[in-house]
Amino acid sequence: MSSELIIPVPPVKLARAVWARVIGLLLLGLVAATALAYYGYELHRLSGALNSYQQAVLQYQMRTEAIDRLSDMEAAFNRYLLDGNSANTGLIQADKQRIEQLAQANAEAQNDKVLQSLVAAEQKWYGQAVQPLIEERRKLAAGQGLSEDFLTKYRAAPQDLQIINFEMTAENAYHQAQQTLQQTQDQMHWLWLPFPVAGLLFIGMVALGVGALRNVSYLKQAAENPEEEDEEPEPPQNH
Repeated sequence: MSSELIIPVPPVKLARAVWARVIGLLLLGLVAATALAYYGYELHRLSGALNSYQQAVLQYQMRTEAIDRLSDMEAAFNRYLLDGNSANTGLIQADKQRIEQLAQANAEAQNDKVLQSLVAAEQKWYGQAVQPLIEERRKLAAGQGLSEDFLTKYRAAPQDLQIINFEMTAENAYHQAQQTLQQTQDQMHWLWLPFPVAGLLFIGMVALGVGALRNVSYLKQAAENPEEEDEEPEPPQNH
């Protein structure tokens, strides 16, 4: 009848194994916490990009409306100078009022340098060109052609509203926000990766934890039942 020989593991070795597994647990926990923090950071970055894009869309819409209104205002002004129809002055005032309302619509609009620059250009143009020339046009008799003196004043008045520059600035800012959002979304395609990694880390932590508990149990048994050294019996003495 054969019997298995069980060689007890020294307590020192058991203690080292416990410490190794505990350190492994701590390292895996640190890796998991780091991965979770980075995952949260990327989600926060994506959320920030989405918010920035939404704000850029609203900003683009307000800028575009203001630019269109300024263009309409310029067209109504030129029509009035040609035909003297007072209905055009009403259109000028309506567009002017709407542009200035847009610039004060909210805090974002008030801090929008492009929109504020557009309003400043509109107010300067209205004060230096529109209002004086409207008054001059009213002095002309109905059906009378534009005098040379009037045309001279028209040419001397500021005419360049830089509408094209405002349009380009608005388009560039909007497209830049689009590109930033797209790049952020492209970088987030790997967001599925933390899930299998978390599963592997969980399995590893469970395995290390079970191993550590087993070694602690063995160490406890060794402490409760210390091995006694076998004493050799003394040989009998012959008398």
